[in-house]
Amino acid sequence: MSNSLLYLYEDAENHRLTMSGVTFADFITSIDSKSALLVSGAAFKSIKYSSRTAFHYVEAHEVEQFVQSNDVERFPLNAIDIRSSHSLDILTDVEIAELLFLMHMKRGMPSPFMTSVENGWAYFSERDGTQATAYLKDWSSIEQALSTLVQQKIRRELRIPTLSPLTAEIIINLRQLLQEGILIDFTHTRQSMFTRQTTIPVYIAGRYEDMHVLKEDLEAKKESIILRGELIHRKKNWSLELR
Repeated sequence: MSNSLLYLYEDAENHRLTMSGVTFADFITSIDSKSALLVSGAAFKSIKYSSRTAFHYVEAHEVEQFVQSNDVERFPLNAIDIRSSHSLDILTDVEIAELLFLMHMKRGMPSPFMTSVENGWAYFSERDGTQATAYLKDWSSIEQALSTLVQQKIRRELRIPTLSPLTAEIIINLRQLLQEGILIDFTHTRQSMFTRQTTIPVYIAGRYEDMHVLKEDLEAKKESIILRGELIHRKKNWSLELR
C-alpha cells in the first residue's frame, strides 16, 4: 500500500492496533519507548545475541540507531520491549518457550504481554511502513499514540514544518472512529494557494488484514470505504469536519 495512506484500526478488546503508513521508528516515537528490545525476523546487523536463550536483542541506548537502519526498512520485524537485557539471563525454559511462540506466531499464550520480561508492547511487521500490528498493554495511551502518528504523517507528507498541531478535540474525534478503521488519504490532499487551505480526506474503511486489498478497494471506489470527513488546515489552525 502507498505510504501516502495512513490506515489505523483498533481491536480494543485485544489491545491490538493494525497500521499501514507507519514505520517502526514512527511507532517507537508514538509510544515514547526507551526500553531494550527483543527482535527477530531477519539477520539484522548491529544487534546482540544471547547464547543462553538464542534471542537477539538491542540495548536501550542503541534503539534509535537500530530503528533507522536499512535492515528495518527491508526485512520483516518482530519486536517487544523488555525490562533489561539482563532479564534474558534468568528466564526459565517455559518462559523462553512462551517468548519463542510470541515472536514466531505473533500472538501470545494467551497474552502478548509477558511477566517474564515485563513488556508493555509487541510489534509485528512484514515490511516497514506497509503493514504492521501492534499490541499495547496500556490501552489508555492510544490517544497519545494516535496524535503522534497522525501529526508525524502530516509533517512528512505535506513537508510544511510550521503547521500548527492538531487539537485535543480532533484527536478525540479520530479516536472514536478507530474501531471503524480510519483511512487518511494524503495522495488526494488538496492545497489552494488562493485560500491557503489544505484539505485531506478521511475515510472509514472497516477492518483489513491485507493492505494491498485495501489499496485496490480504495482505487476501485468500493462502497464499503466511505468518505467520513476532511482534515482542514486554514488560517493556521486545523479542524476536522465530519459528515
